[in-house]
This record gives sequence, structure tokens and C-alpha cells, in this order.
Amino acid sequence: MSSDDRSVSSPPPGKMLSGVRVLDFCWLIAGSFTTRILADFGAEVIKIESYSRLDRIREVGPRPEGDDHLDAAGVFADCNSNKMCITLDLNTPKDMQTVKELVAISDLVTNNFTGDRMDRWGLGYDDIVKINPSVIAMSMPVMGTTGPWRRFGAYGNGVGAGAGFNMVMGFPEREPVGIGPLYPDFTGPFLGATAIFSALHHRNLTGQGQFIDLAQYQASASLLDTEILDYTVNSRIPERSANRSPHSCPHGAFRAQGEDRWIAIEVTSDDQWLDLCRLIERPDLEASQHLRTLEGRKAHEDEVEREVESWTSQRDRWDAMAALQGAGIAAGVVENIQDALEHDQRMGQEHFQPVHHPSGYDRMVHRVPIRVDGQPTMASHHPSIGEHNAYVYGEVLGDSNIDTALR
Repeated sequence: MSSDDRSVSSPPPGKMLSGVRVLDFCWLIAGSFTTRILADFGAEVIKIESYSRLDRIREVGPRPEGDDHLDAAGVFADCNSNKMCITLDLNTPKDMQTVKELVAISDLVTNNFTGDRMDRWGLGYDDIVKINPSVIAMSMPVMGTTGPWRRFGAYGNGVGAGAGFNMVMGFPEREPVGIGPLYPDFTGPFLGATAIFSALHHRNLTGQGQFIDLAQYQASASLLDTEILDYTVNSRIPERSANRSPHSCPHGAFRAQGEDRWIAIEVTSDDQWLDLCRLIERPDLEASQHLRTLEGRKAHEDEVEREVESWTSQRDRWDAMAALQGAGIAAGVVENIQDALEHDQRMGQEHFQPVHHPSGYDRMVHRVPIRVDGQPTMASHHPSIGEHNAYVYGEVLGDSNIDTALR
């Protein structure tokens, strides 16, 4: 079958999970982005919130200066595209009964609370499978749902620190700096979505649901390089190596022309080193015998980096990147946000999508970076709190008398 045939017969990405209903207790980023992936592929994701316990990312993060409206938060907008939102209070028997009614007609129940929070509410997998035998449940606690650390909670920076990121990042003579962005919050979701897709496929074949336990800590620790292997084999704790690599030299970010402008360069072979010397017109470096091998360059790494930066610092970073790549040397501009949105056309025009919220806010929301038969998913505006109470309570549950006011 040709790709053209597949594109005709396959549903568009935004319809692939049509008919799948998700009862979503997730909040913050890691869980919310996981269920956003499902929503972008067409699942009906019903986000559960309460005015007594708002999703924190409605209140924090980037927003117009001085604007505290609940629809103004940029991170919430980015993590909750294509979802619905209802309000209920799990501390009331009436709303707890409503939750169980929704469990009975849902395909998937998700959360990223601490490990036994759903069990303490009586909504753990062992509880909800009695209501809906084919239900799939996914929990994304920091430390999993079992063991002495199951009640441990953390934000992305704490997860990354616990997973070992901070101790391998930064300069050896300085304190650890970590990775900067909340990297664990944006890696676990793709593992979670993959597990959910597999569980849905399994259920479609067998009729059986299952419980997915995704520990964010373990998902993050798996992103380390060979540090764990090195320790288990050699009992060696890795040092922070800044931008350097034991396998390449030069390897790092080098200053370019202009204020705070940088270009990343990696030379992976001795032949590439000679190509670099010719490109930057340094026959003296090319002729230097002690720089001809990786071992020699690593022994004189400060000198190598100074000489490379003496060339990059006098050049426009984009021009330098083009010249280096043209010579077969790995190089890339260290882009800032403006670069990504305005200079990098694929990023600015294809990955990010402008979205307008009815409350009057315009956002640039990223698309899920997955194309199906060449088609991207489409983002939409995030839900206002309680926006879909009438639909879910009235139409989905069929209760015309239920109070859909603020709960």
C-alpha cells in the first residue's frame, strides 16, 4: 500500500482516538501533557477540577503582566489543548457518586498524584475495576505507587535532581546547575501516552483493561547517558564535564559575533579536525602533531577551544553554522526563543500554532511533534474551569436536574 493510499484510508490524527473517553484527574504539567496528547489525537478528555483545589498551573507561570484571570496562564493553555473541564468536589458524597458514574462510562482514568492518593479516595484501580471491568487506569506519581516513597511529591526540577541530572550538568569547579527547563515534565508524557496506546490496543483485542504505573523518577533516570553503567562496572562517579565530551574534541558551545550569541560544534574524528583547520584557515593547527589525535586534543582542550572560538567569535552564528555544516562538521546555532519562533521556519510555522481563547487571550501553543501520514495534530484553546459542566452532567450523564453551577 502506498503512502497516498494510507492517507486516504486512515483517519486524520485528530480523529484516531475518537470514541475513547478519558476521566482525567491530572494536574500540573507531566500528567496534563500526557492526556493532552490523547486529546489531540481525538479522545474525549474530561478534566476534573475544583474551585477548592485548582490546577496550580492556572495560577502560576507566564501570563500577561498583572493579569490573574484563570484563563490567562500560558502553561495551562499549552498542556490542556482540546480538553473539556468539569468541576466537582471529591470531599462530598454527592460528587464522589458522580465520579463513579463517570468511571462506569469511561475507557481510561488518569492521575499524577502521589502514589496512593487515588486509593485513599476509594478510586484506586482495585476500586474502579469493580465499577468498570474493562477500564484502563494510569497513575504517574513521582516515585510510583508502591514502596516507602510512594507519597513523595516533587515538581520537575526536583524529579530531575533526584534522577541524577544535576550532578552531571555544569562546570566541575562550580555547583551543579541542572538542566534548566522542567525536562522530566515533558519526557514522561510520551512514555505515558505510549503505554496508554498499547493498553487500548490490548483491550481492543482481549476486552481486558489494566493498570499502568509510571514513576516519573524512573522515567527521568532512564535518560541518563552511560553514567549508571560506568558506576556499576568501574565504581566511578562521573564529574560534571560542562560542554565537553570524552568522545569528541572540540565539543561545546562557542561564542559567536554579537551579544550572548553562541554556536555548538562537535568534531567527531581526526579527519574532521583537519577539515575544521582548513575551514578556519589555520595551517599551523593542521600541522600540529600533538593535535592530530583525539587523545592529543583532549590533553590540550583549553588551547583547542580558544583557537576555535577565536574564529567563531568574529562570525555571524548562522553563517558559521552553514560553513561548518558545508565542511561536514556537526554544528548548530544555540537558538533563543526569538530564533525558534522567527528564524527557524519549521519551528515557528509548523510546530507552534496560534490559538485564540474566547476569554480574549491569544497564545502560541505547541503541537504534539508527531505526524500521521504527513498530517500534524491541531491544537485548540484550553477549557475554562467548569466550562463543560452542562454538557457532561446534562448530556453525558443524562441528569437534567443536576446543579451545574460552581462546585
